[in-house]
Amino acid sequence: HDDLLSPLHDKREPYVEIAEQPKQRGMRFRYKCEGRSAGSIPGEHSTDNSRTYPSIQIMNYVGRGRVLITLVTKSEPFKPHPHDLVGKDCREGFYEADFGPDRRVLCFQNLGIQCVRRREVKEAILFRIQRCLNPFNVPQEQLLQIEDYDLNVVRLCFQVFLPDEHGTFTRALPPVISNPIYDNRAPNTAELKICRINKNTGSVKGGDEIFLLCDKVQKDDIEVRFFTHNWEAKGSFSQADVHRQVAIVFRTPAYCQTNISEPMTVKMQLRRPSDQEVSEPMEFRYLPDERGTVHLQRALHLSII
Repeated sequence: HDDLLSPLHDKREPYVEIAEQPKQRGMRFRYKCEGRSAGSIPGEHSTDNSRTYPSIQIMNYVGRGRVLITLVTKSEPFKPHPHDLVGKDCREGFYEADFGPDRRVLCFQNLGIQCVRRREVKEAILFRIQRCLNPFNVPQEQLLQIEDYDLNVVRLCFQVFLPDEHGTFTRALPPVISNPIYDNRAPNTAELKICRINKNTGSVKGGDEIFLLCDKVQKDDIEVRFFTHNWEAKGSFSQADVHRQVAIVFRTPAYCQTNISEPMTVKMQLRRPSDQEVSEPMEFRYLPDERGTVHLQRALHLSII
């Protein structure tokens, strides 16, 4: 019985698995000249009360190893990204550290993203070519197509090296890449957030003017969505009603049933059509149309008479 299992066991090669993805939005990429810490990339399950961080696990393996983390582009072929990883155990734009057999899950608490300007991209890529930081072996001529680099988004690339018979870290496991991480500074990829509205109630017939303050949005790529589990409609506004990327003046849509007799609570959120990203919803209350209610009551009264 053991003999039958052993060939199967031999095939169970070690591999890298991401235990906690990085949070995709809400992180600001920092320029070196800002002279401040780039912060730490939080994990996708991170909250204000409970911080988590990107982490990986080496499956089918217990022992020593070395982990190398670099930044790569969002889209295939995954090219080395010109932005730098900074923080503890980072140098020259990448992270590298050894680990021992006691560490089953490797958690990275001090990874920050330092961005380069468009004019610095070529120099940064030439540096990566020189250092052989090219985990997916993309041909050099493709790496030097400088205009193709999207500076608003990166991915983490995790490479793990295990010791060979001489104890040297030469056994490379297949590289693994994270979900994309978007720069919160860029309005086309930033986290959407409603900061404040001047009122959260309005007529069931719609048409109320609302002033909404928000984090940066693009005037040609934003909607105000009203919805319940079985209905949705959009606020009405033009690009001229989006002020300096941080305020929207719009009119509310009519609710699907205009003859309600009690206030009706729905949800309202920002939505970006290009990538379908949405903000946290907030409540909006539709109020019955008083004139309609009076007419209805009068009609009911007459019919009873």
